[in-house]
Amino acid sequence: MGGSPMDLFSTRKYKDELPIDTINRIRNILTELGLLTVETGWQNSADGFYSINLNIANTDLRTNGKGTTQHYALASAYGELMERLQNQSFFRLNKDLSKKSLEYKGFYYAPDEKNLSLDAFMNSKEDWIKEQMAKINGTIDKKELLEKWKLISYEDTPSDFIGLPYLNIINNKISHIPIKMISKMYMSNGMCGGNTVEEALVQGLSEVFERYVNKEIIKNRITPPTIPVSYLEKFPKIKNMISQIESSGNYEVIVKDCSLGEGYPVVGVIYINKDDQTYFIKFGAHPIFEIALERTLTELLQGQDIRSMRGVTEYTYKTEIEDEEDNIIGIFVDGSGFYPAEIFNPNFSYDFKEFEDHRPSSNKEMLRYLVNLLKKKGYNVFIRDVSFLGFPSFHIIVPRFSEIYELDNIKAIDDYGNYNKIKRYIRNLENISKEEMKEMMDFFHNSNYNSEASITQLLNLPVKNIFPWYYVKIDLFIAALYYKDGDYVKAHEAMSKYINNMEQNLYNKMEKTYYKCARDYVGTKIDGLDEEDTIKRLSTFYPVSIIYGVIGDFGNPEKILSRYGQMECWNCKECDLREHCLYEEMEKVYKRLKDKYVENPINQNKLKETLNMA
Repeated sequence: MGGSPMDLFSTRKYKDELPIDTINRIRNILTELGLLTVETGWQNSADGFYSINLNIANTDLRTNGKGTTQHYALASAYGELMERLQNQSFFRLNKDLSKKSLEYKGFYYAPDEKNLSLDAFMNSKEDWIKEQMAKINGTIDKKELLEKWKLISYEDTPSDFIGLPYLNIINNKISHIPIKMISKMYMSNGMCGGNTVEEALVQGLSEVFERYVNKEIIKNRITPPTIPVSYLEKFPKIKNMISQIESSGNYEVIVKDCSLGEGYPVVGVIYINKDDQTYFIKFGAHPIFEIALERTLTELLQGQDIRSMRGVTEYTYKTEIEDEEDNIIGIFVDGSGFYPAEIFNPNFSYDFKEFEDHRPSSNKEMLRYLVNLLKKKGYNVFIRDVSFLGFPSFHIIVPRFSEIYELDNIKAIDDYGNYNKIKRYIRNLENISKEEMKEMMDFFHNSNYNSEASITQLLNLPVKNIFPWYYVKIDLFIAALYYKDGDYVKAHEAMSKYINNMEQNLYNKMEKTYYKCARDYVGTKIDGLDEEDTIKRLSTFYPVSIIYGVIGDFGNPEKILSRYGQMECWNCKECDLREHCLYEEMEKVYKRLKDKYVENPINQNKLKETLNMA
């Protein structure tokens, strides 16, 4: 006997298709594009928790998926891949491209893009622009602010801004939003994909709610109430998932009502390891409580082994967060970051209220519910349809609600403008001036960079692991810059910093010895020792073969950054490092996407009939 449509809908976890059908549908689309996907890194460290890594072969374009079964995890990964490909977020947010690729097919981002001058932006009557301009801090000169925004992207475009049309579904009006602002202010927040238009938009709006609440709790030091165990017992599957985690070690799982007392359909999960006093926090959202919580729990273990969790934070009662914005971004990117001690406070900021027990019969109903929730609070909802490959995908923007960065955040704009300038210098090391090299050194001196990051990561360059030593870690690159400039003291400091951060293991013992020898060789330069004396001093501690290797690499400061080759972006044929770089394959993917976009342009006005929300 078949169940009712409602029963089938809830059995499928409120998805409009079975996961196997989603997987096959997307695989067929990718096959047509000539793209092969590679599925790796399955994790299943607790019963009912699955996660997977998915990447496009011969590139570093990848996504993750999670779910309560292998099928759901795989469908999640493929769905996210389509969302990212069609929003082109890999290229807009992570990868830089050659001028030729950017201009391929006669458009930069989409066939329906529109050139905007700074003056046209300032005088625009479109909803999104008017709303943002009204929000700008009164002490800031609007024209100067927009001049700064012009420097925000790596690529050179023919106009001050290039806008993409978004439909405000509250009043059915189009706004052209500059791509620079979309990418920097919203990042991937609100990007979504699903089996149907409505399913995709429910997912995207849920993420928007989740991130808004997460940010509010951190910024305003809110203590959300703990959801009583008696309430969780109404959902046996959820209770079992929590038991699976807690029985895997000395762990506790606390579930939080993150509605902010405003009816937002958001929950939080705090995982605590009692053995080492570390924690990990995840938020999730969905109109159906158990789906919101299930997604939060599976997200908690995405790519993780429950017995050796990565990205956990050590609890301290007095937490000093140096840069709150960077901390929030870190939490949004991979979940790692500090939460104020207030989140663990037993005195709650508002009372727990049971979640609305509505049982919608379709994603259409849930979409209307979420949109109305925002509408009642006075928010506009802007949507862009990007489904040019044939799988429903969108980007949702809710001004004053879904921003990661504000339009008038001058520090973030300046930092990003400088970052783009430094990327250009690094890609052109052979031809940079002394002044530009000094700018680079000042940039690193003043930036809060991750000591584990490499120069290729800083450049968002898709490379294999084998690369010249001076590109391997930022501290090594800084040491090479100072050494080339003749500042041996600072070169010695940077090399020491790199060695101090280097974990020694059986595999890198010789590597660490080499860098220690290089550091001490630079030290002899500070004291002005000649080569003969240097070899005598160093041979007491280091093998002669390593000393001569160091002298070969460091003997001529002028050649320090070219001995093993330099990048020639975007001249791949002439690049010394071509065999280690995946850029050419990635560019092919980008061009195939543009070919398809030209074949299937999308009229944003059609969303009016599809959604019928206004």
